[in-house]
Amino acid sequence: MTLEGLLAQTPEPVTAHCCVCGRATTAPVEVRPGHTTCPEHITDALTTAPGVNP
Repeated sequence: MTLEGLLAQTPEPVTAHCCVCGRATTAPVEVRPGHTTCPEHITDALTTAPGVNP
């Protein structure tokens, strides 16, 4: 590693909004094209209709 690489700022984490609970997550999972969810709600997102909160 170079000194420049060690001193460089780290990029901001990727965030997305969960389609089930609506909160921002830094570990989004795409359950359907264009629909992301947090890891805790993968099953809920796959078993409900798009856009419907359980």
